[in-house]
Amino acid sequence: MTTLTADIGGTNSRFACFQREGNNFLFKSSTTIKTKDFDSFEELLNALNKNGGQFDVQQHSKFVLAIPGPVTPADVLSFPNIKWEISKSSLKKLYPDTEISFINDFTAQAYGCLTEAVANALPLIKTEQTRDDIAIVGAGTGLGHGTLKKTAQGDYLHLPSESGQIPFPFTAEEFEQRYRAFIVQQTGITHPVGDNVVSGSGLSLLHHFITGKEISPSEVAAEIDAASETTQWFAKFYARDCRNYVLTTLAGGGKLFISGGVAIKNPFLVDNDAFRNEFLQGSDTVQDVLAHISVSLIRDERIGLFGAACYASQQSTC
Repeated sequence: MTTLTADIGGTNSRFACFQREGNNFLFKSSTTIKTKDFDSFEELLNALNKNGGQFDVQQHSKFVLAIPGPVTPADVLSFPNIKWEISKSSLKKLYPDTEISFINDFTAQAYGCLTEAVANALPLIKTEQTRDDIAIVGAGTGLGHGTLKKTAQGDYLHLPSESGQIPFPFTAEEFEQRYRAFIVQQTGITHPVGDNVVSGSGLSLLHHFITGKEISPSEVAAEIDAASETTQWFAKFYARDCRNYVLTTLAGGGKLFISGGVAIKNPFLVDNDAFRNEFLQGSDTVQDVLAHISVSLIRDERIGLFGAACYASQQSTC
């Protein structure tokens, strides 16, 4: 039995084939295509099929689709950073012989933390571990969050999140208030959220505010380093979002993984003292919680693909 997994992002859509062996799914191959090159999901799948039959949905018994937004009971799913939508019923009619599942992309990434995709993760903050609960935060085209809570039975309960849509907690510091006003001016968004601050577009906005240069995220990353002012502030904002999320989800301790193309491609944005110092800020109560939460940077961008396969495996053994 084979499973096709998909990790749909605002910039890239990744697909992978897995072979079922017992209760495990073994990775076979993967491919990546540009999401914005297509006017519909069906058009994207047609282009994918041209890459070879191994990525043809109808050639697989399962298709697990990780999407960048909430999975609601509605038939049509839409996404904040993608121009097209997905109709669950239409997709199932196109591939009646394939079992199709829809999960949030950071639910998939959270499950990916149980797989080989985190084998080479870079430790950022090491602590004494007290629990096996997992949280994941990732900045890419948008800002994603997800959590796995270990149950008394030894399996995991996944908790999808849309925390990237929560208003970002700027402090009263003059720099931060001026930057917040700049975001409002540039975007027209009156209440900037995490997506606007801790993301690729957020990196560009921050660099524009600091230097006056209006350039793409990749161009920003190419001209900054760990000591740059842009890096120092972006690291603080990233750490603040991470800290607030784990205080909400890992109060008993656990592991935080950072993913997303922004940091995976540019580790210096989080592997620095500005990030660590901001993450560890807080009251005595906060310090007691953070003392039992480790932080690591994932370095494998296939994390969501492995996680979708792990999710399929967990569902199969329930």
